[in-house]
Amino acid sequence: MRRKIRSLLQLADLKEEEIQLYLLLLKLQQASASELIENSGLGRMMVYRSLQSLEDQGLLQKLALNQKTSMYKPLSLNALIKKIDVEQRKLRRLQLALQDLDGFLPMMDLSQETNETKEAEELVEVREGLDAFREEYLSMPDYCEDEYLHVGHMENYWDAAQWDYDCPEEISFRNKRYKKGVYCRIVNVWTPQSEEFVRRDSREMRTSKLCDSIPITKNYLAVGAKKVCHFLCDEHNPRVVVIKHPELIEMHRGQFGSLWNG
Repeated sequence: MRRKIRSLLQLADLKEEEIQLYLLLLKLQQASASELIENSGLGRMMVYRSLQSLEDQGLLQKLALNQKTSMYKPLSLNALIKKIDVEQRKLRRLQLALQDLDGFLPMMDLSQETNETKEAEELVEVREGLDAFREEYLSMPDYCEDEYLHVGHMENYWDAAQWDYDCPEEISFRNKRYKKGVYCRIVNVWTPQSEEFVRRDSREMRTSKLCDSIPITKNYLAVGAKKVCHFLCDEHNPRVVVIKHPELIEMHRGQFGSLWNG
């Protein structure tokens, strides 16, 4: 069992001296730093450094006996399990973000990083979280001039944003668009919900085109004059790819035109 625990702790990226001290504490139940130095054969500085690391990782408890002496007790592996779970979630978010950027790699000059390429890369950003997901959508009318284009079901966005057609935020969005005189065009696939949406076109300054199929079925694409947003409508991990690069914006407007005229 000891060998198995050692091998698993190695896989969890604990250093050899940290594993040695943790296993020694499990055997002794509690010990002072002096006792650990004597029983482990490790140097004084290494023991204190490793004890601090184990405490930071939640694998031991430090109990002060007086101003000079402390006792150390081993804790369960639950803290390490939670740490690994957090790391896995971070890696999953990173994986999803990298997938979102994959389509933009051919457009980046990776051979030399100049001020110009740095500026261009800053014009494509992946923002994660519900707040960013909502903020980017609500700001879209500010990035439109005379027209707002979008592809996909509004229900996709609303479900991930935890909103609906009658929520205050959506009403505010429409009123801002009306006030600016921004007309809307939509390309969507036919569903009973989208057909009901079309019935409100005339009073909401909008024209909808329903197709048999569209490139975006689970997410939502919004295109303005100065910004494009790919809303990735995952209710558990809502995120948005924000594009302010002029050439990429024009490319998306061209793609929308092909869908509209096709």
